[in-house]
Amino acid sequence: MKKESIIIGTLILTVATTITRLIGFIFRIYLANVLGAEGMGLFQLIISFYILMITLATASIRVAVSRLMAEEIALRHYENAKKTLNQSIILSLFTGFFAAFIMYFFAHYIGKEILNDERTVLSLLYLVPTLPIIAVSSCYKGYFFAVNKVAKPSIVQVVEQVVRILVIFSIMDYYLPKGLEYGCAAVSIGMCFEEIASLILIWFFYTFSKKPFKRNKEIKADNMTFKILKISLPLSGTSLLNSVLRTVENILIPAQLILYGASVESAMGLYGIIKGMVLPLLFFPSSFLTSLASILIPSVAGDNVTCNERKVTRTLSKVLHLTAISGILVVSLFISFPQEIAMSIYHDPLVGTMLKIIAFVCPFMYLNMVISSMLNALGEQMSSFKVNIIESILKISIIYFFVPIYGFDAYLFSLFITTILNTILYLFRLLQVSCIVFDISNWIFKPLISAFIASVASKFLFTLFATGKTIYLFPLISAIIILCLLYLMLLILFKSIHLMSFKELKQMLRN
Repeated sequence: MKKESIIIGTLILTVATTITRLIGFIFRIYLANVLGAEGMGLFQLIISFYILMITLATASIRVAVSRLMAEEIALRHYENAKKTLNQSIILSLFTGFFAAFIMYFFAHYIGKEILNDERTVLSLLYLVPTLPIIAVSSCYKGYFFAVNKVAKPSIVQVVEQVVRILVIFSIMDYYLPKGLEYGCAAVSIGMCFEEIASLILIWFFYTFSKKPFKRNKEIKADNMTFKILKISLPLSGTSLLNSVLRTVENILIPAQLILYGASVESAMGLYGIIKGMVLPLLFFPSSFLTSLASILIPSVAGDNVTCNERKVTRTLSKVLHLTAISGILVVSLFISFPQEIAMSIYHDPLVGTMLKIIAFVCPFMYLNMVISSMLNALGEQMSSFKVNIIESILKISIIYFFVPIYGFDAYLFSLFITTILNTILYLFRLLQVSCIVFDISNWIFKPLISAFIASVASKFLFTLFATGKTIYLFPLISAIIILCLLYLMLLILFKSIHLMSFKELKQMLRN
């Protein structure tokens, strides 16, 4: 079967991810205005535990499906590829219903005793049906990523957002007057309809798509369940423990801020600003990297299993270079126009203040995301597991012991120190298991100089046209575009990137 090139697949997924995030952003602005900072904090508390349950429900089987199917198809073991998908769906049904059982029967205890807010119980109950649905649909999505047919899950991704938003818009006016508890429940109902629509559509695409399952009578099909579990269990253990620790972290933040002296409302509001507004805004520009990370696992796994070490090394090097320069660009954007961006989107100056501080950790966040996918593609799941445990334990310790003494500054310190440590450990392990040579001049120093010059120039131009206290949207957008173009031109001028690199990358990543 002729596959799409990784570049084309990445671009398709990037467009879908960008559209999805744009719709999601507009929706978050709506939620922030409707629910307020406290409501956003309450919703993020619900989501933190819900993500833990999704981790239990999916058990990282999607990653196993993508990687195993890519490997088996590369080896022309088509029957094994088919059995991988079928057996993964059976496993996912078991894990999905198991997670749903736990959340349904323990929802009241979880809300009252673990999340420390009884207002979360109703939303947790509404989210129960989504768990087995997400588990099964993730297997089908893993299949499409494995065969590089990313257009279909991309369409599903957009449809999910549209369905969720339409449902929430339709019922929010009825639920919200009853209180924030019911406002969050309305969002949960929308998420439930979103997942139902997602499963129906992805199943429809799979049923009517041409599949690469050519029967080969000379090769006896293996039992793939063991192979699936061999990949998914370490990843699932990593994700599950990581999710548990993240949930503990999210519960501790407002609780420890209250011990510091903040009121329940202000603690929940500050938590909502960081988790519900600032961090999503910082991750919004990473659409391309998110798409690339999703496609990276089956691509590198396929090359790795066929011992194409040279191609693996070149692919990983190019992606690391792209990630580094993207992260530095995002930092320059958000430290140049933090208040302007925050006021244009959320109309809250505190968001701008937090944005300017946390933006500096963006390159490390982006590198974490991409290097984690690289290690998984190379079979280094246990390495990711160990690094994540170290990071989470350190962060929880700082939040638990120091936030009651130093307040929110201690949380910001924990965010910076653990993210940087995580990146260093990830990168160190990647350099050990691959032949990558980290080019600090072209990947770090030259982009930093380029970003500084572009930031100063675009900020100067912005101040010329945006006078007074009013934020002018057109000058802001123009300044951001100018900053990006200047940054790109300077990278080319300093030979951090080359015009031929784009053509080379496209040729290198073509299947």
